[in-house]
Amino acid sequence: MKKRTMATIAALALLAAAPAVAQTNRAGRSEIYLAPTFTDGKNYSFEGGSSARTDTGTGLTLGFAHNFNPHLSAGVELAWGEQDYRATVQPGVGNLNAAGQISGTIESSTLRFFGTYNLLASNFTPFVTGGLGWTYVDTNIPSGLPENVCWAYPWYGVYCATYVPTQTTTKFSYNAGAGLRLDAGRGVFRLLVNSQWVDFGGSYGSSNVIQYRLDIGTKF
Repeated sequence: MKKRTMATIAALALLAAAPAVAQTNRAGRSEIYLAPTFTDGKNYSFEGGSSARTDTGTGLTLGFAHNFNPHLSAGVELAWGEQDYRATVQPGVGNLNAAGQISGTIESSTLRFFGTYNLLASNFTPFVTGGLGWTYVDTNIPSGLPENVCWAYPWYGVYCATYVPTQTTTKFSYNAGAGLRLDAGRGVFRLLVNSQWVDFGGSYGSSNVIQYRLDIGTKF
């Protein structure tokens, strides 16, 4: 009786898994998806002795891809994120003041073009991905004096406010990642661990962060 029960459970498990291992229908179809994104905190060291520590960041990724066949796809993504940070700023040469402590929020946005290779031609498959693009970073550190600016909104009229310019930069970036994909009907679900590099150039060079994503989308 026990053997029969175990055999029944095994048969039911195989039936439940059958749709996942079945031949996928994603070939020739496009997909869009939205992904909550979490970025690991990290310690940074800079020229002159200054340092910073970022907290775990949150963000959102919007993507579009086309599946050329069951294995290969390519697309474009727009990603937004922010991370709180605390920094120790060392005085420059000739400055006798003590090191200062600052805190704030770094905001970033990335446009990337990517390719993905699915290892299996089934509904459930591991995959690897990589891409190239540009990342815009706003440190929210003031870079000038406050300015009074005005905007002319349709219907609303003219609105004026005080604007503080901040230190920003746009740099070349690239990424590589791996994860698991599940196709369920028209639904697309992916778990992804991604490493994102930004090339700051100069004495600092490239820096990377580890990101975790849950993609939820649909094929059409």
